[in-house]
Formats: sequence, structure tokens, C-alpha cells
Amino acid sequence: MRTWPLLTLIFGLATLGVFVALGSQPDVTAIYERTQISAAVSAFQRAETLSDIAYVFGSPVDDRVVAAQNAINTLDLYGFIPAYALFLTAAAIMLGGLRNRWTQAAILFGLLGAAFDAVETWQQLRLTADIDNADAYLPIATWHWLKYLALALNGVAVTSIALTAEKRRLILAMLAFLPLPAVAIAYMEFAPVTVFSVAFVLYWVTLLVISIIELVRAKGSPA
Repeated sequence: MRTWPLLTLIFGLATLGVFVALGSQPDVTAIYERTQISAAVSAFQRAETLSDIAYVFGSPVDDRVVAAQNAINTLDLYGFIPAYALFLTAAAIMLGGLRNRWTQAAILFGLLGAAFDAVETWQQLRLTADIDNADAYLPIATWHWLKYLALALNGVAVTSIALTAEKRRLILAMLAFLPLPAVAIAYMEFAPVTVFSVAFVLYWVTLLVISIIELVRAKGSPA
């Protein structure tokens, strides 16, 4: 059946495309180098105090940074979050079928992660719209860590699918599980947040590759 691999590929490519677009917007490139974007976004997402806000936006506030963060968060809220929520949902169904309890758990955690992400991003947009009263919208970090915990648990559920399916996928199982310990050690400040960013990239790219493999197999199989 080609439907779910095809949808996984479509939504995966959409996720990748929007991710690239996040840092390519004029307001973003006007203030940040490409290598600076990830750190700037992460610093805002992990903000807990007014000093964290001052670190991100400067003191006095730099309007160019506000415009860049607004551009990123607007596209994140209306483009990236829906795209990856659909990608993770389609991938889980592709791997385990909708009736599988681990598929259902993977979908639940993926959608929870997207929901926490939406709240986080909405709070960021509210903060920048009223930055003189930024303390009213803090902390942002709570939603940030809840988001990544839920998305890591999506990976754990996919690991269970990969290990319990008739056709085991050991590489997927390993890479899908990797985000959970990576998020944990980053939360405990034993490692930078780039550690779990890399873990999620490896996991999601693996899902994308599997969707291509499954499409090729479905095309080659007899009707």
C-alpha cells in the first residue's frame, strides 16, 4: 500500500522545506548569520527570566531582532508545526498500522509535542508584541521542554513499533530512541541543546528514508 509512505514522504519534505524557509526570511537574514539562527531561536525558547529576554533581544530592545524572531515564530506556528505533526502521524501509521497500540501512542505523543510547541510559539509571539511587559509571558522554557519530552516519547513509541513488528527495523529503533536520553541530558545541562537537535534530525531523516524505500517496494510489488 503506497498511501502512507507517500503521505509520509510528502509531509516529510514539507517539514524539511519549511524548516529551511524559517532561516531564509529577509527579516532573519538581515540580523543573523545562518550559523547563529539555531542558537538565537533556542535561547528564546528556553527563556525563563527577564535577563534571558535581554540576552536575546538586547537592552534596549533591538527591533531587528524582534522582527526576525516574529518571522521565525509566525512561520513556525502556521507552517512547521502542522507539517511535522502530519509527518509524524503518517510515519507512525506507515510503520505500524492504525490499529497498533504503539502507533496510537506515537500519534498521541507527536500531536502532544506539536500542541506544546504551538503554545510555546504563541506565547513567544505574544511576548514580542508586548515586550515591555515580557515578564507576564514567562517562562517560555516550560513549554519548550514539554514539547521535546513529548516528541522524544513519540520516538520511544516508534522504537516499540520497530522492535515488535513482524519485520524488525533495528536501525530505526536505535535512532528513534536516541532523542529521549539526548533531551534528558540537555535538560540536566550535561550537554548543549544541539545534542538533542542532532538526535531528532537523525530520527526524522530515517523516517523520510524509510518512506522512500517503502514507496519503491510498493511500486515494484505485483498488483
